Amino acid sequence: MHSTAASSTPQGYPSRRGPVPSRPAAGTMDPSSSGLDRPSLTLALATLTAGALALLGIGWALSRPCVLGECQRLLIVEENSRELLNELTESPSTETLVTAHEKLEAASGQLEGIPPWSRYHRRRSQLLESLERRSQQLQAARSPLGLGYQAALLSQNPPHSIEEWQRMESLWLEAIAELEAIDPENPAYTLARTKLREYRQNLATVQQRAILERRGAEQIEAAQLAAEVARTQETQARDVDTWERAYSSWRNAIGALMRVPAQTTAQRDARQLFQSYGPHLSTAEQRHRQEQVAQRLHQQALQLADEARVAQDAQQWEAAITKWQQALSYAQQIPQNTAYSDQTQPLMQAYTNALVQTIARQEISDAMNRAQRDLQRLCQGSPQICEYQVSRDRLQVKLLPDYVSRIQELHRQANQQNNEAAKQQINQHVRRFIDGLELVSLNTGIGLTVLDPEGEDIARFSGT
Repeated sequence: MHSTAASSTPQGYPSRRGPVPSRPAAGTMDPSSSGLDRPSLTLALATLTAGALALLGIGWALSRPCVLGECQRLLIVEENSRELLNELTESPSTETLVTAHEKLEAASGQLEGIPPWSRYHRRRSQLLESLERRSQQLQAARSPLGLGYQAALLSQNPPHSIEEWQRMESLWLEAIAELEAIDPENPAYTLARTKLREYRQNLATVQQRAILERRGAEQIEAAQLAAEVARTQETQARDVDTWERAYSSWRNAIGALMRVPAQTTAQRDARQLFQSYGPHLSTAEQRHRQEQVAQRLHQQALQLADEARVAQDAQQWEAAITKWQQALSYAQQIPQNTAYSDQTQPLMQAYTNALVQTIARQEISDAMNRAQRDLQRLCQGSPQICEYQVSRDRLQVKLLPDYVSRIQELHRQANQQNNEAAKQQINQHVRRFIDGLELVSLNTGIGLTVLDPEGEDIARFSGT
């Protein structure tokens, strides 16, 4: 507004309120010319402004989504949500679950633009509430799947330690508990039932692997304990019994290693320990077998020696000699560096002496038998020429009286008849008899004494 100077009122046009103001300058407006004073004008302007703003607000409100006409956004969210849940129900899988959950979360944001004054606002609130409930249900189903995924990742590239298998077991148990808590109203219920069967199988597998891992660790511990015992026994082993105990302990250690289940961490340890224990087992086995052989040979030698003595007592010289030879052979075969090797030399010496003595006694026996036969042959006649006694030290022949009388009678007759031929025959007979006795003594190596019927020595042969 601009202020103007006063001017005179035109003639013949009275003023209504005192002096007539002068006409405003060109391009200006006189407030009094509109018939309103300043307060009224301010009010009018305020009213016009408020109206304009109201019109603008109404226009903006009406321009908000889902205010006029149908709410396509709401319809689309409802339809998409329904399709997602139907797909999850009809084709339950982890992928459909994840997709449905993520899209339901995104769908809630699409409804935020619907204003409270929209006639679809209540329906929007109900849909948001439904989407949130469904999202929570799907999240409840996704949570155990995440646990299962962690467990599956941990199970890659076995074998694993018992602690790792126990960690997987804990995850599968937790996942199973959450799946079991999913109620039938959850859209992911069918998927949860499928995963529940799968997870229970996985849990059983993990528990079995944990059992195998624990069993493997137990077998490794048993093997190490047996090996420790075997080492102690090995240092103290001296005979077949002690080496048998050491060998048995090493076999126990190796046996425990062989019982370690395959595809366990313990199997790696078992392979390493087997390389260490194997040579000990071979050594203990070899020493045990040597001691067994030594023991068997020693026992056989002793038994044969006993049998040889029995044969000697029965004067079965051939059998006794054979037994002594066998006993000596077994004694010679006893391995060195065994519990019986120290006894080998004394046994061999004793058995050699016994064999020599037995052979000598056999020779004497044979000589006596020959003497018996030869003397029996020499003493035969009509009348009988002699009787004899045979011992290992002396042969004794005693002429019988009838024979001596007969020879004397024949000799007298030959003298009376001056029969030189008869004398020569008698002398030849006596000479053959005496030569025969001497030959018996020489063949047997036993001295021989000839006695007359009265028991007086009439001849001796030394046997050499």
